[in-house]
Amino acid sequence: MIFAKPTKYGAGIPIYGDLHDLQNLHETIHHLAAEGGPLRGGQNEFVLGLAYEVRHAYQGDREVHKFAADISHSESIIYYSFQTLWPIFLMQLGLLRWATGFQPSSREHQANLFRLEACAESALTSYDPFIGRRCLEWLSSFQGLSGKYLLQYIPNCSLQYVTVGKAGKSRFKNLPEILRMLSPLSKEYRAFKDYMEKTATEKGCKPDDLMDLGEWPDFKW
Repeated sequence: MIFAKPTKYGAGIPIYGDLHDLQNLHETIHHLAAEGGPLRGGQNEFVLGLAYEVRHAYQGDREVHKFAADISHSESIIYYSFQTLWPIFLMQLGLLRWATGFQPSSREHQANLFRLEACAESALTSYDPFIGRRCLEWLSSFQGLSGKYLLQYIPNCSLQYVTVGKAGKSRFKNLPEILRMLSPLSKEYRAFKDYMEKTATEKGCKPDDLMDLGEWPDFKW
């Protein structure tokens, strides 16, 4: 079973699973983000960032937990977990769901994707039901991205999410606005795109080559 809960200060979502669940989820993400699929312009690599976290989780490189297997507490089961920021995870999840509309996927792949969506729903609404539902509405209406979308904008918005405002419920209330900004039609994205294109021209490179945001400050998860 794969399950999730929100982080204490609303920055993101920890996802838990046993070895076989996470290995199976890893295979699903790779299938949906495969080369030659509908994800273009580095979108598959961005989505594979989620697979990277899943793999490192089941390899034991993230947090490892022991839970009682039954009420007798005579045995325990091992679960692995990783955590990721809300804007990044929701965009990855949106792209995975969008990709299923353009390529074959098995019932097993669909089940894994539904489980991830259930994790998002439970974690979002348990932290704040009203704000959580707004974020889920954004996710359900997500219509993909063009291959020309500058993916650097996603970590840029994620950085803004975790550093602007007070950590906790106050921060979480900003999440729908951050998701709105991620739209390629938002004025914030268009301004970012114009800036990146101008900077790339000055440096003699492509906008996609301008990836470094510098070091992130410490923040409360």
